[in-house]
Amino acid sequence: MEKRRTGLWLVACAVLSFPAWPCTPSGEGTKLESARYVLAYKTEAIEVAKHFSIDIAACAKPGQPEPAGIKVDAQMPEHRHGMNYAAEVKPLGPGRWRAEGLMFHMPGRWEFVFEIRAAGVTERLASSFQLSSLLDFSKDELARILQHGPWPPPLKPDPSNRVSGRPEAIALGEKLFFEPRLSGTGSVLCATCHAPWRLYQDARARAFGLELVERNTPTVVNVRFYRWFGWDGAQDSLWAQSIRPLLDAREMRATPSHIAKTVRALFPKDYEQAFGRPVPQNDEEVLVDVGKALAAFQETLVSGRTPFDQFRDSLQKGGTTDYPLAAQRGLRIFVGKGNCSVCHFGPQFTNSEFADTGVPFFIAPGKVDPGRQAGIEKLKQSPFNLLGRYNDDRAGASATGTKHLQAQHRNFGEFRVPGLRGVAQTAPYMHNGSLATLADVVRFYSELNEERLHADGEKILKPLHLTPQEAEDLRAFLESLSAR
Repeated sequence: MEKRRTGLWLVACAVLSFPAWPCTPSGEGTKLESARYVLAYKTEAIEVAKHFSIDIAACAKPGQPEPAGIKVDAQMPEHRHGMNYAAEVKPLGPGRWRAEGLMFHMPGRWEFVFEIRAAGVTERLASSFQLSSLLDFSKDELARILQHGPWPPPLKPDPSNRVSGRPEAIALGEKLFFEPRLSGTGSVLCATCHAPWRLYQDARARAFGLELVERNTPTVVNVRFYRWFGWDGAQDSLWAQSIRPLLDAREMRATPSHIAKTVRALFPKDYEQAFGRPVPQNDEEVLVDVGKALAAFQETLVSGRTPFDQFRDSLQKGGTTDYPLAAQRGLRIFVGKGNCSVCHFGPQFTNSEFADTGVPFFIAPGKVDPGRQAGIEKLKQSPFNLLGRYNDDRAGASATGTKHLQAQHRNFGEFRVPGLRGVAQTAPYMHNGSLATLADVVRFYSELNEERLHADGEKILKPLHLTPQEAEDLRAFLESLSAR
């Protein structure tokens, strides 16, 4: 039995072992023998739903007429399924042919059928093999793939938020998320930009609350797993990030006093149930608690399992899979040639840090978005950071990262590495929404202009120079990261 690696495993069940053949075909590959002929065939790499060709050679045993022609077909014996495509056989020389245009539309056991025609008679030879739907991943590739799970991970409360995970706070946070009267104009709500039917983003290149801003609206699905918040990481907790747009004049244009007045008027009982006390008189305390209730609600927004997760778990258990081969090839690029998993790491497909990807940071003539560098300075100056009095984590462990954080020159133009779960549903892409489709994102990294990368930054990114098929495969993998 011959085993060969051709992007799948071919198990040739009709291969016979003889010390010597009565005649020797002029081609290489799997050999078959009948009473009158010896045939050898060699296929291109075969994958489900992809056309391939076969090179065939045949010779006659002593006393038999030489082959004049050949017909090639294939079927699945158990199902009696045949191919939907007729092979075109082209002669290459005496006793040699090439069959083109074959395609197997499903995994399973297939059988090649070769009909040799000579002197008015036909001789039939068959060879069966198992077509797998699984690529032959290396041990290193498997280890990298398994690091992207399991999903969902264990859910832990946020120690900096005393109402994290509390049902009453989640209920209040949901009401606040959809309440326009929190905004200074009474016309904008959190869901204006974070629309549930768009995976909690807005499908705009740049967000628009009350005015247009410079950055794209990220989804808040899976936001509970982040370490830093915002494209520039200017907040170190989800509750602080929830406060920021409330006070931004271009987004919701509210003030602490307006927020507190609204809660006292509309949600006094909800507040007391969530926080175990009446609404305080200190407006800033109320503002912070609104942020914490909003955070408690957003923590519940965790994406579902995806085709990738099913495949990843199947690999771990050694089971079968129907994960498309195109997505498998794209996954191989993602963890290998593309080096994507260096930054898009782990079950959330992000290392939760920041990187310069070469996306222009100019936002207007003479105006730039400094990204992470300015975000660190904003974080250090914020009264709502985890080093401040509103952190409910008395042990202080949650503030360790903020305490030791220091802005560096290389941070200029760096932006958050986003998680990729649900990425097919969150176009457009990048911090400024400059890439409209996943195909555009793949093309951007394939043709990356290294001159745009920060001279003092990381040296991870290189142009991938993907072929059209590789680009399509990588896109297919990225699409598999969205829940069905």
